[in-house]
Amino acid sequence: MILYDFDLERPNTLEEASALLRDKGADARVLAGGTDLLPNMRVEVVRPATVVSLGAITPRDPVRETDGTVRIDALTRLATLEGSDLIRAACPMLAEAAHRVAGNQIRQMGTLGGNLCQETRCLYYNQKHDYQFKAPCYKRGGEVCYPYPNNDRDTCWSVYMSDTAPALIALGAEVEIVGPGGTRRQPVEQLFTGSGLTPHALGAGEILSAVLVPPAEPRFGWGYHKSSRRGGLEFGMAVMAVGLTLDGDGATCRGARMVIGAVREKPIRLTATEQAMTGAKLDEAKIAELAAAAAKEINPLPHHGFTKSYIRDNIKIHMRRVLSEATARARGTGTAENGGHHD
Repeated sequence: MILYDFDLERPNTLEEASALLRDKGADARVLAGGTDLLPNMRVEVVRPATVVSLGAITPRDPVRETDGTVRIDALTRLATLEGSDLIRAACPMLAEAAHRVAGNQIRQMGTLGGNLCQETRCLYYNQKHDYQFKAPCYKRGGEVCYPYPNNDRDTCWSVYMSDTAPALIALGAEVEIVGPGGTRRQPVEQLFTGSGLTPHALGAGEILSAVLVPPAEPRFGWGYHKSSRRGGLEFGMAVMAVGLTLDGDGATCRGARMVIGAVREKPIRLTATEQAMTGAKLDEAKIAELAAAAAKEINPLPHHGFTKSYIRDNIKIHMRRVLSEATARARGTGTAENGGHHD
């Protein structure tokens, strides 16, 4: 990988990194594991004059706080997450999601914060088109959208494809953010703008410092699935994550969070299907009905060779299985209550 010349900074703290990013402005980018930024620099999707590396900062181990919340350093490697006894016991859906990211070499370098802050993707945007196209697209500052020529200048339908974000949203997790104004917290789902042009709601100089996963309620169950061409090693066609709780009867849904990722500019909460599920008895027929409703509620972007109808059909099939797994775990009858990997 041959890159152009740029300045490299290696601060010793996140606060120093934040100050550097603020001072350098739009010409600086933060580097954690580098599995997203460096390939984008190679094809010159981005050309930062300064790269602020976080490589000199050692991440803290995941810990369970006194209220049961699991605190995870944003610089934690994905490989560490998938193998952590604490994560697999306290929030196994996150361990499963980390396990589904690419291949082991990527997971050994990629970080949780980097996976959340990755750029959106598009077949045009993520290539260097010296041999084919000269005019840049909207996201590159140009005046044309090649995949969707009728889009206006403010609309970029590139797809956000994190595998961990849907799981964290389904778990009701929060992020901690360090910036020039100090430290703040917000729900993970508020990290995303829904705009393909600027997908993350981070201010100048702001960096993710931690992810906080609340303790699971009694009779909580989860389900997770990533659809992709080869079952892994690549970005997903659709990512499905569900977290639900049952009433004492072991059948009636008390509440649910259903999230679809890798189909739009941000992860999508299926709020209408969540409302239909709440108060319903989750038998086989109801689960099939809810899976069909989820596929109908989502409005996926056709991307990377997958049509909208194909993505919806895939969601309908796999959401049924995801809901069944979540229900079984909530009842304590699932085969992987503690979140073993399903290869």
